Amino acid sequence: MSVQSTRGRRVKAAKQNNLLYLYIAVGVVAVVAVVSLVIFLNRNSNEVKSPTAPVGRTAEGFYYKGNPDAAVKVIAFEDFQCPGCAYFSRNLAPILERDYINTGRVQFIYHELPLTNIHSNAVAAAEAARCAGDQGKFWEMHDQLFNNQSLWARLSSPLNTFSGYAGIIGIDRATFEACMQAGTHREAILNAAKDAAALGVQATPSFSVNGQIVDSSRLFTAIDAALRAAGR
Repeated sequence: MSVQSTRGRRVKAAKQNNLLYLYIAVGVVAVVAVVSLVIFLNRNSNEVKSPTAPVGRTAEGFYYKGNPDAAVKVIAFEDFQCPGCAYFSRNLAPILERDYINTGRVQFIYHELPLTNIHSNAVAAAEAARCAGDQGKFWEMHDQLFNNQSLWARLSSPLNTFSGYAGIIGIDRATFEACMQAGTHREAILNAAKDAAALGVQATPSFSVNGQIVDSSRLFTAIDAALRAAGR
């Protein structure tokens, strides 16, 4: 056997081994990526975080979190089916909560404004949050609805999905479903939408900062201005 042919076999074997290692490496990276994605999705849909600030309801029946005696009151006019509201809830609300609500400087109040002309499931979602609120878990359902908006927004009937969220946040599903079927909070939610329209609020998300209506892009600036005006 010639030296040239032996060398050719060795070079060919080396190339095959290198390709094998490359395929293995690519496979490992793909598996890690898939596992990471699954973990992220599960955390996104199933992790339940309760507010650390005080929570309750205003005299008008709207749910709030934060110090009721805070110098600044922020009223959020939102629609659970609104993509912009979901973006705010996932990306900006955590900053608001960390820097303003949990520090006692802001009371944050959720005011329903379902845009029924474009969002067919908006009222049902708002009802789900209030029915969960009857069992002390309004904010937990609020987060489930926004975090998973893309999963239920286009369903012809999202009630079974909402019942699943009730199980995730740890409330009694039978009681929750009875509340939904009875339409216990529907009138209050529709009246909330009328009240928002009477205030001139036409889009979601919109915010009232001590009475000044702003959009999400001006929210933090308005809060800082209101805190300065209050000497805080």
